[in-house]
Amino acid sequence: MGPAWFSGGPEGRIVCELCPHHCSLGDGAFGLCKVRGNSGGSPILPFAGRPSSIADDPIEKKPLYRFLPGSRVFSVGFFGCNMRCPFCQNWEISQRTVKNVPYVAPADLIDAALKSGSPSVAFTYSEPTVHFEYVLESSRLARKAGLRAILVTNGLLNAGPAAELLEEIDAVNLDIKCFSPSVYAKVLGGDLEVVLDFARTAVRSSWLEVTTLVVPGLDEWEGAIARISSFLGELSPHIPLHLSAYHPAWKHDASPTSPGLLERLREIASSRLESVYVGNVGGKSAVDRCHSCGAALVERSGYGIVKKNLARNEDFTPPSSTHAGARCAVCGHPEFFIID
Repeated sequence: MGPAWFSGGPEGRIVCELCPHHCSLGDGAFGLCKVRGNSGGSPILPFAGRPSSIADDPIEKKPLYRFLPGSRVFSVGFFGCNMRCPFCQNWEISQRTVKNVPYVAPADLIDAALKSGSPSVAFTYSEPTVHFEYVLESSRLARKAGLRAILVTNGLLNAGPAAELLEEIDAVNLDIKCFSPSVYAKVLGGDLEVVLDFARTAVRSSWLEVTTLVVPGLDEWEGAIARISSFLGELSPHIPLHLSAYHPAWKHDASPTSPGLLERLREIASSRLESVYVGNVGGKSAVDRCHSCGAALVERSGYGIVKKNLARNEDFTPPSSTHAGARCAVCGHPEFFIID
């Protein structure tokens, strides 16, 4: 498909309507994302379909803990991002572009995903939504081929394109980076309310899990996590929240997140949400237990699955009808997972 969500402007300028930056582009200019541009008064997408990386990952690495646990996911990343987080863990691909990367057509990408044997394809690593057109077409092809489409995103997408894209997405991991509108605007180059609206849309159409990278000093974290978990709990107390440890990266050299802080935040969030995980901490394992009999439903070690006691639950209707819900394989109690 051709460029979408652009409008005309004065004197040959065009405006990108994809995200709240509404970049007004003169001839030869690119938006803040570095990948959506103007050539002679027409929109151009020269970096679409040019991967920064392709890999076969455990789905827990996205992280998605309750969507097809223990499966593999064919993962593809690109260049560019519409935010400027100074602590970006993937800044080498989010904050620059690389020319002369071979183009991979959506059909070829999905063919490679099928050949990998993974049941799903993820658009991940950098910010995939700035390549809206490519991700939308690839997701449609993936689902037609029987694959699940997964989006790992900052959620900085206007309401129209967000609704259009999420109709073709099976599972989302959404970053909510803090709960301060001013920090989002002044430090991260984003808009908190747009991200929250994205979450409201995603939970209605897709499986949703949320990640917060706990960067020391970015927010008053105990209050922020209370507000994040309250917001998510009002959408659904079943939304999993991943509290991830920060390590110094790009322009940010604060000390790494302490495990003790992460545990305190997990306790705060757990009063509002059913599933809260601590991640990016070496040697940390996570066990989900049955709410009835206490059996280990899923026991993880790192990104690996040590034990799984889940069975299909045909009575559970998750956001997408192509999925099956789950129950405890020991006692039969319904549990909020998606499994094959």
